[in-house]
Amino acid sequence: MFAVARMPLRTKIECPACHTDLIVKRGGKCPNCGIPISEHVARVRARERLIEQVVAIIGSLLVLALFLTTTGISLGLIEGVGVYALVGAAMFYLARKTFS
Repeated sequence: MFAVARMPLRTKIECPACHTDLIVKRGGKCPNCGIPISEHVARVRARERLIEQVVAIIGSLLVLALFLTTTGISLGLIEGVGVYALVGAAMFYLARKTFS
């Protein structure tokens, strides 16, 4: 019924020349066309790490700003949950747009 995602999620990396998915990267060469891909894979992994760090920092700042703005206003439980849900949805949307 439900699909269970396994962790960790693998980054989909394509060969820059033949655009096939690189699942096995033995010897730093594309198994399909044979060009060297080790620098390309390193750049893609560095980019993904940077994206993860940016999303984490923005998410932390949003939660901190949310905490600081809602503590002085004395919101009720329902309003607080709603505001946290909106921030969570914004982070989910930002992360999806960033990774796709």
